[in-house]
Amino acid sequence: MPDLYDPNKRESGGPEPDPTNAPPGDGLPPRVPPRQPVAGAGDAPQPVPVPDSVAVPEPERIPSAGQVYGTAADRIRIGLWGAPRSGKTTYLTALPIAAMQYQRHNEGSWNISGMTNEANAFLAEGTDLLTRRRAFPPASMGVQGMAWSIEGPEKKVKLGVRRRPNFVLEIQDAAGEVFRHDHPQQAQLVGHLARAQGLIYLFDPVGDAEEATESFTYLQATLTQLHAKVRDRGELVDGRLPHHVSVCIAKFDHPDVFRPAVEAGWVVQDTVGPQLPRVPSERGEKFFQWMCEEFRGSNARLVRDALYSHFDPRRISYYVASAVGFRLNPQHVFDYADYVQPVSVDGTLRIRTSPVPINVLEPLIDLEDRIYRDRGRGGRLGGKRR
Repeated sequence: MPDLYDPNKRESGGPEPDPTNAPPGDGLPPRVPPRQPVAGAGDAPQPVPVPDSVAVPEPERIPSAGQVYGTAADRIRIGLWGAPRSGKTTYLTALPIAAMQYQRHNEGSWNISGMTNEANAFLAEGTDLLTRRRAFPPASMGVQGMAWSIEGPEKKVKLGVRRRPNFVLEIQDAAGEVFRHDHPQQAQLVGHLARAQGLIYLFDPVGDAEEATESFTYLQATLTQLHAKVRDRGELVDGRLPHHVSVCIAKFDHPDVFRPAVEAGWVVQDTVGPQLPRVPSERGEKFFQWMCEEFRGSNARLVRDALYSHFDPRRISYYVASAVGFRLNPQHVFDYADYVQPVSVDGTLRIRTSPVPINVLEPLIDLEDRIYRDRGRGGRLGGKRR
């Protein structure tokens, strides 16, 4: 370990430091020598020579909470949850792209920026990766905490009252393996989830078909510990967790998800612009039910049952999502004959056209709005804490 400079330590072999003659920048302000006694009690005090003033840089203060990290009132802690390969890091990487594209089909715009250099680097690197290099981000390693400032367009709250969403989002990007009961970092992750007001849960219908990434395996153990921690803090609401939850049925663009959804009649297609297919928002919960009951079955039904038993169903919203969206033709229109976005190039998955995320920003907007309204009611939603 390299030696650290100690301003009070004497250099070996050198003279004692003279604090009255300290050079600029050594951390010591210039000192005035002590006044010497003078002859004769009635003599007037003699002037003491004062060294020339030295320009000392203005000391830098720690940033105030309002300047950098937001106040406690406007901070929102969101937990991101999902099994390995469910697309958590890709979801986060696609968020700033979805924010930029929001104004295409909606009024106003959303802006996302990092609260730290590391957070800004994550946003910049992720955007460059998806848009210019057309590649997917590597899987998360461990637990990475980030804080982002998010600003949205003004919206109507009630008659005569409008507000502009402006909040700090704290989020953890954790590897799916951390959600296993035997992972050494699970306690850290559960602590973050317990302090969160909202959760984004990514349900991966593709990975759920594989034993190594079954959604229920990575859900139940964490749910049990989360319930116990919140219970011990006395924050359960009618015996359930108090969190607002956005369930995202991920990888809507994947042929193994999209084609069966089309054949089962869940998908509608826009008639203007890029003519994108979608599952109507009001059918999101029923689509999730279908996914669990008929499409995936067995363990997926346990995922649904676990969510309903641990969270108030009124606090859960459902979104059919894709982080990169569908491949569009040269006229930027969806073509059912050729819509698959990822393609393997030299063994690496690449994105064929610029990503158009589907329901990536919307779950976050919805969570912020629900948390804001819940705070206005004192944190109650037809129930009581116990």
